[in-house]
Amino acid sequence: MPLKSPHAWRLLLFFGIGTAAYTLVLAWLPPYYTGLGWSAADGGLLLGGISLAEVGAGLLLSALIGRIRQRRPLVLGVLAVVLGGLLCLALAPLALAIPTAILLGVGIGALFPLSLILAMDHARDSADAGSLLGFVQGGGYLIASLAPLGAGLLRDRLASLADAWLLMAVGIMLLMGLAVRAHRAVARGATAMTQPYRDT
Repeated sequence: MPLKSPHAWRLLLFFGIGTAAYTLVLAWLPPYYTGLGWSAADGGLLLGGISLAEVGAGLLLSALIGRIRQRRPLVLGVLAVVLGGLLCLALAPLALAIPTAILLGVGIGALFPLSLILAMDHARDSADAGSLLGFVQGGGYLIASLAPLGAGLLRDRLASLADAWLLMAVGIMLLMGLAVRAHRAVARGATAMTQPYRDT
């Protein structure tokens, strides 16, 4: 396991925070909108629309990723879409409900497979890929599982989830900073965005 690799830990953090956006939306978006006056059915329909957009974005990204020579602009673009959705959700959830659903669905749906692809880009061979993905996903899901809990605690104290969405937006900006720090983009069929984790 790549426990001593800084790159592996950054990938774990990237996957964990990105997946936290998904778990947070999944757990708290319908209660957030019912608290704003929507019916439970309408809140569920909005979440269903986000889920549909997530599936479409994930399939589209998986189909096109082989044609994309540079990962960094794609990563930053996807993160910007998620950030826009979170800001809409925190600042104007009622007026921008449909744009919020589209932005979050497309952004989160693309971010999840992209996070896994970035991890595989750092692997030298199939053995490395299995070890690195196990490390990244295992730790990443632990981070993601804390997001709904933290949001619930925040809601109990502040009686609102708006601050939880803003904190998640800060996390997405942190991921943008991690992406900018990448040393070089990955060419199609190349090995890694930086160095393979065994060499770090």
